[in-house]
Amino acid sequence: MLPGATLVGAADVMANGIASLSQATPGALAFCDDARGDALDATEASVVVVPSTLAVRPRDGAVLIALADARAAFIDLVERLLPGSARPAQPSAISPRARIDASASIAANATIGDDVTIGARTVVASGAVIYDDTTIGDDCTIGPAASIGWVGLAYHDRADGRRAFFPHLAGVRIGDRVDVGAQATICRGMLSHTAIADDAKIGSLVYVSHGVTVGERAWLSAGTLVAGHATIAADTLLGIGSVVVDNVVIGERAMVAGGSIVVRDAAAGDKLLGVPATVVASMRKFGPTPRG
Repeated sequence: MLPGATLVGAADVMANGIASLSQATPGALAFCDDARGDALDATEASVVVVPSTLAVRPRDGAVLIALADARAAFIDLVERLLPGSARPAQPSAISPRARIDASASIAANATIGDDVTIGARTVVASGAVIYDDTTIGDDCTIGPAASIGWVGLAYHDRADGRRAFFPHLAGVRIGDRVDVGAQATICRGMLSHTAIADDAKIGSLVYVSHGVTVGERAWLSAGTLVAGHATIAADTLLGIGSVVVDNVVIGERAMVAGGSIVVRDAAAGDKLLGVPATVVASMRKFGPTPRG
C-alpha cells in the first residue's frame, strides 16, 4: 500500500482500529509527524506512521512505518482500509435507524443520519441537519438550519502539489441541556470527538470546528468562531464575534470580549480584550441574562 515505506519493529503486529496518537489504545493505527517524536513515548498505538527522518524505536510489541510524508501516508491508508469514510454520508430524511427518544420533538424537514442518538425532550428545529455518529443528550435545543457533524477545513499538501482532505473519522458528543442557535455549525472530529458539555449555550451563527472541547456552562455568543482542537473550559464566556484560534486552551471562568481574537492560551479567570487579545484588569460582565 505504501511504496518506499520502511518497517521499524515487529513486522507481524496487527491493527484493528484507527485513533489519534494521544487517545490510541493497543491495536490502534495512528500517525505522528512531529519532527522530534516526543508523543511516541506516551502512546499505546500498536502501529504508527512516522516521518523517515525520525530516529526512534517503537515500544515492545509495536511497529513504526517510516516514510517521507507521514501525514499523506496516513490519509492513503485510511482510504484503503475504510474507503469513503473521510466524510459522513448525507442524510436525506429522518433515518429510521436513528435512536430518537419518544419525547423528543423533531421538525418534519430536519434531516438526521443513521447513527444518531437524541435524548428525551430535545427539540430539533426546522432545517437542521444532524450527521452520523452524533449523540445529543436530554433537554437540548438544536436551532433552525443548524449543522451538527459535518466536516471542518482540514487538508494536507503533498510534495507533488496535490491537496488531500484529512479524514474526519470521529463524531460529535453533546451533553444535556445544551442550546445550539440558528445556523450554528458544530463539526465532527477528525480522530477524536468534538465534545460539548452539559448546559453549554451556543448562539446563532457560531462555528465550532473539529475536535473542539466546550466545557460545562460555557457561553459562546452569536458569531463566535472556535478553530480546531481548541479547548473552552467550564463557565467561560466568549463575546459576540470573538475568535479562538486552533489548539488554544481557555481556562475556566475566562471572559473574552466581543470581537477579540485569542491566539494563545488563557488562564482561569482571565479577562481578554483586543486583536490579538491581551489580559485586562476588568471587564463588564456579559453572557447569561438577565443581568442587574
